[in-house]
Amino acid sequence: MNRKTLIILVVVIVAIIALAAGAYVLLGGGGGGGGGGNPTPTPTSTPTPSPGVSGASSLQYSVDITAGGVSQGSYTYMAKNAGTSNMMIRIEITSTEGNLVYIVNGAQQKAWAYTGGTWQDLSSTFSTQYDSWQSTFTGYRDHLSGWTGGDYTYTAPNGDSVRIYNISVNPTLADSLFQP
Repeated sequence: MNRKTLIILVVVIVAIIALAAGAYVLLGGGGGGGGGGNPTPTPTSTPTPSPGVSGASSLQYSVDITAGGVSQGSYTYMAKNAGTSNMMIRIEITSTEGNLVYIVNGAQQKAWAYTGGTWQDLSSTFSTQYDSWQSTFTGYRDHLSGWTGGDYTYTAPNGDSVRIYNISVNPTLADSLFQP
């Protein structure tokens, strides 16, 4: 591994840890509940019954986080085989610091990050990647357990505003989304 690749890998790992820690705080210490933040669903369209976010085998949604009136970025989560050890997660992050894509493929036990125009293989840290992103995904999904349609907003225990939107339950997600 050359020096440039090593530096990029270290930056990616640090970014992942920072994102996971931020999600941990936003989700009230993990698991989606935590003391403090009382989620308040805010429908922006006529509510329609959900076929069950908690029991969905695939799920796609976007998350915007605002801290102190400043956007912390947008995250789009796509997951297939949710709730199984073969779960595959794709996270597309758009922020002022640049765009990132993370893929954690439980079926193949591999992980990748796309940053700076190149894919980095993070498979040597697969377990850490899987645990972190699966926990974050599950926390947001748990917040959506009572969702009936439209956007869903809540205030995190640390005071940040969280908006979950473009929610799609059991969408058809191609396996190619979970490959670099």
